[in-house]
Amino acid sequence: MIELNSKLEEKLETFTLITAVCFALLTAEVLYFVVSLCARKRAERINFLRGFKKAKCALIYFIAIPLFCIGHIYAGQDFFNAFFAAINQTVTLVVLKYSTSTITALMSANVFYRITIFYCFTLVAINALMFTVSLLGQRLWEWWRSFVFFRLTHKDKLYIFGSCDNNLDIYRSDRVHAKILVDKLDQEKRNRMYLDKISYVCDDPKRLVEGIFDCLKKRKNGISVVINTGSDEKNISFCRLFIAKLDSVKDKIDYFERLKVYVFGDPKHETAYSDIMAASYGCISYKDRHLMVAMNFVKKYPMAYFLGENIIADTSLINDEVKLNVCMIGFGKTNRQIFLTSVANNQFLTKRDGKIALKQVNYHIFDKEPAENNKNLNHTYYRFRNEVGDSNDYLPLPDAPAVEKYYHLDVNSQAFYSDIRSVVSSVRSLNFIVIAFGSDLENVDMAHKLADKRDEWGVENVYIFVKIRGDLSFCRKDCFVIGNEKDEVYNIDAITDDDILRMAKLRYQVYDLEYKIAHDKECVVDDNFVERCKKQSDYNWYVKKHRWERESDVYCCLAIRSKLNLMGLDCVKGDGGMDESEYFSVYAKDDMPTFMDGVLNKKVVRYDIDFKPSLRTTLAIQEHYRWNSFMISKGMIPSTKQCILGEQVWKDGKTEFTNGKNYALRRHGNITTYDGLVQFRKLVSTRDNTSERTADVMKYDYQLLDDAYWLLHECGYMIIRK
Repeated sequence: MIELNSKLEEKLETFTLITAVCFALLTAEVLYFVVSLCARKRAERINFLRGFKKAKCALIYFIAIPLFCIGHIYAGQDFFNAFFAAINQTVTLVVLKYSTSTITALMSANVFYRITIFYCFTLVAINALMFTVSLLGQRLWEWWRSFVFFRLTHKDKLYIFGSCDNNLDIYRSDRVHAKILVDKLDQEKRNRMYLDKISYVCDDPKRLVEGIFDCLKKRKNGISVVINTGSDEKNISFCRLFIAKLDSVKDKIDYFERLKVYVFGDPKHETAYSDIMAASYGCISYKDRHLMVAMNFVKKYPMAYFLGENIIADTSLINDEVKLNVCMIGFGKTNRQIFLTSVANNQFLTKRDGKIALKQVNYHIFDKEPAENNKNLNHTYYRFRNEVGDSNDYLPLPDAPAVEKYYHLDVNSQAFYSDIRSVVSSVRSLNFIVIAFGSDLENVDMAHKLADKRDEWGVENVYIFVKIRGDLSFCRKDCFVIGNEKDEVYNIDAITDDDILRMAKLRYQVYDLEYKIAHDKECVVDDNFVERCKKQSDYNWYVKKHRWERESDVYCCLAIRSKLNLMGLDCVKGDGGMDESEYFSVYAKDDMPTFMDGVLNKKVVRYDIDFKPSLRTTLAIQEHYRWNSFMISKGMIPSTKQCILGEQVWKDGKTEFTNGKNYALRRHGNITTYDGLVQFRKLVSTRDNTSERTADVMKYDYQLLDDAYWLLHECGYMIIRK
């Protein structure tokens, strides 16, 4: 009896040791799991959980086998029967079938063993729960995020149609809206969205649009929609759903303020998108990513900033001896937009033969294709060159906005470098080289080679701009990077909150107000009158104005920095800088505008038609030539004198003269020289039997810089000395 008890005690000691090893292994498994989970980010953590449940958790079941085995041995079974019985019991444990009837003896005899068994059972239960949550967690998360977006949130909402990588950048860039991505996704994409914490909905687009309009009716929150599916056909079909719904809404007076639909599209289908915008009651805006890159390029790098001593002090004129060159390497969609946007912004004046004249920029365009035979340019920029007839039929015609020379060369051509050198080696010149012909690596490679050539040739004033869509780190520091689409295009602030656009709308409010004051002799200018004008102006901006009228104001404000640079000034984000009196002491020290007391805090100027020679007048002339260039870049041509005097349209229940302005036929009566504007007002005032002051349009060229100080400050900019 004593010998039997001694053997049982030896067995218990051995089994306790085995139990301790199993307990340690189970604890090590728990610690490994907890540490691994805490050390990972969300996406890695989810993948770890999914991987863990598939394989690594099996260690728990392997540890259970020796635990069950020693329990059976203690109950009197031989090793082999106990081992296979333990395997069988472990298999049933996988399906959460707990059984301790065969190991009760050891559990009663050894408390530590009993604790370890229940510890193992608990971990098996947790593993099963983790398995279930891992399977259902994604669907529960998707359902909850959708429920919160549609039912609970009271924030402004953003819908993004399409699940391409660019749209994921837009989604991640937004920190303001409640947001959701709309698309039909396969399981792989769904998993990817879940890992990136991106909410999405797979729904019928028509039903979704109905829901958006129901939300607009019930709440006053704003809704933004970005449509970028990668297919112009799909984009346009989604836009038509919105237009059809807008057509069916009776009271949509404020929809242009609350529903903002931004649709991306290829510029070769621009006309189709223009028609959609015109039919959308101001709710749909077309986004061309190439144009967005071009606008950002001109905003960041106006040529005037680099002119330095070539600007004649106190006059803002350019030395006529200086050559202004832009070499464009490649003439695809991006460089074409940079060309048109640059032409519309980089306009300069010089003094030639004692008179102020246009100082044209020379564009040297290198492309292996015959780039001048381009349907888009022939439909837009080259209409002025190709379709304007006998000059006697028109007011004085302006000079062409720029000079272009085309080189049909591959970048590997022997003549390529020699032609570039002949352009940039002028004794007095400012030279931009804009590279956008291939992939990021091809563009960077060309930029580095041209930078080396610049050093080899010993030329100065050569600035190299290279388009890089992605990683910017491999470009050398003496080149300027443009075209980073993640920041400049597929970013919610770039799409919805452009400060140049805000400035343009403010600019139009004052333009509209001044127009009403000038043409309504009986108006009483008080706060109520101003407020009514502002509301009507906002409505006109979105609903009534032609797209190019809006863009005219945008390009106008885009040009402010260039004009400041011509005066030795600059504008940057921030508070402080020059005060208003200091700004006017530079811009209008001998020709101060007269402000109307009490109107918009003295922001509205009272104009007459006696414009004396001054820096202010020179910059107004420059602004008119810049406007000419913008209109020509859009395909507008001058109206004939006969058209200015005779063309009429039916408007608001009566006929009225267009004065040659007809956007449908792409003509405008003010595309002329500055002297031509004097003739224009004489023609119109004689026809209408009114004063020349009423018919004058020259004042609008003064307005931009007269308003520049408060416009910039309203949008978070300050003016500094350059």
